[in-house]
Amino acid sequence: MSSGSSEAGSARTFHSGSRGIVRLAWARRLGLPDLAFSDDGGRLLGCLDAVSSLTVVELFGQLALSGPTELVEEAADLPDEDLLAGGALLRLAGHGAHGLSTGVLGFVDDLPVLQPDTEPEVSRGNPEAIELETRCPPDDVSSAGIERREHRFTLMLPDGPAACAAYSVREGLIADLGVLVAPALRRRGLGTFMARLAAHEALAEGYLVQLEAQAQNVGALRLADALGVVPSGRIASVLLGRT
Repeated sequence: MSSGSSEAGSARTFHSGSRGIVRLAWARRLGLPDLAFSDDGGRLLGCLDAVSSLTVVELFGQLALSGPTELVEEAADLPDEDLLAGGALLRLAGHGAHGLSTGVLGFVDDLPVLQPDTEPEVSRGNPEAIELETRCPPDDVSSAGIERREHRFTLMLPDGPAACAAYSVREGLIADLGVLVAPALRRRGLGTFMARLAAHEALAEGYLVQLEAQAQNVGALRLADALGVVPSGRIASVLLGRT
């Protein structure tokens, strides 16, 4: 995501008044007090000994660590950039650590209404979304995470499912959005169209929309810019090799 709005998303899509909702949702997710995040706050430590991951989140300029107490305390004084790059998390997590993920977080609280020339055929069923996943590379399927998001919207074309946008509700406040497009149909705006559709549905239900674009996923970054998503944070996490 670029630091400013792209032409396609030139209208403001996130307002400063919505920061409190995002902060509350992430505080609860990271095991922090509800009002832990603040404009002038320092580094936050969330100790959750039962979790199987170590996570660092930078949200509106404030950093928070969450994971087992021992690892969080070891990471407490490391530089922000070392943690967000992910390498420090891997070293701290030690033997068996895997699944390192780094990305950019963006949020939407409003989107311009999009009126298509023709009414698209959209399925909310699971079989269509699953069929689309079989048409895509495993890494793309894993990154989009359609299977772990319960609200799914799949664009159907004569040849079958073409693109799917799906969201799951986090902490009752935020709709976390993922998008998957069949490889042969990419760069045609289908992913952006479906992301807008799903985002509008989530906004109508009263949720803010969150998009996490993996740092190495060029397609996700382009999608965020096309939507006009405002980049407001970064995240890095690693799975622990614990039983």
